[in-house]
Amino acid sequence: MDFLAFAPSGPAIVVDDREMSSRVVERLHELGASITVERLEIGDYAIGDRILVERKTVQDFMDTLIERDLFGQIGAMADAVPRPVLIVEGEDDLYGVRNIHPNAVRGTLAAVTVGMGVSLIRTRDADDTAGMLYVLAQREGGERGERKVHPKKSYRSAREEQEYALAAFPNIGLGSARLLLEHFGSLKAVLDADVAELASVHGVGEKTARGIWELARRPYR
Repeated sequence: MDFLAFAPSGPAIVVDDREMSSRVVERLHELGASITVERLEIGDYAIGDRILVERKTVQDFMDTLIERDLFGQIGAMADAVPRPVLIVEGEDDLYGVRNIHPNAVRGTLAAVTVGMGVSLIRTRDADDTAGMLYVLAQREGGERGERKVHPKKSYRSAREEQEYALAAFPNIGLGSARLLLEHFGSLKAVLDADVAELASVHGVGEKTARGIWELARRPYR
């Protein structure tokens, strides 16, 4: 922990305390990142209030897919922030690490990127991961500064307005909102659906489905 006694002026990155033993954190410090160590409930690295990063080695990615709840982990991150990122670290072949049919791997990648709206980035090793995190933090800091200078230029497409409207419902983040809208085709169709239909969408449980259904029909008082 001694190297955290200094206060570099580089881009700010919040690191989950369980990542402290990794080479990634050491390299981030060498690059000059301003590191804060916390226990993150979701993700391994937080950049600003919009980006969460989950870091997995190729082996861990495949192990989580088979033995643990990969979609639950990634889905929680997608629900929490507008710009979730999954870094898969290592040069091993995704299709050769475990005995899984390639189409199952492709389906997982499609579900994570297209279905959940998570950016997937491959890196060679821990140093490459640190470099990517540093650039993400630099870019995010620059973009946030630009938005402060030109606050009136912000714009959302009709698609984004629909996503944000649905994401405002209790226990619904942007990830689940996208899944529901893609499944039903419109915001009206989501609100007209019954509890069973809503709960049938992957990643939306019965409790969340009932919350949507009840709020959409509750009288305004």
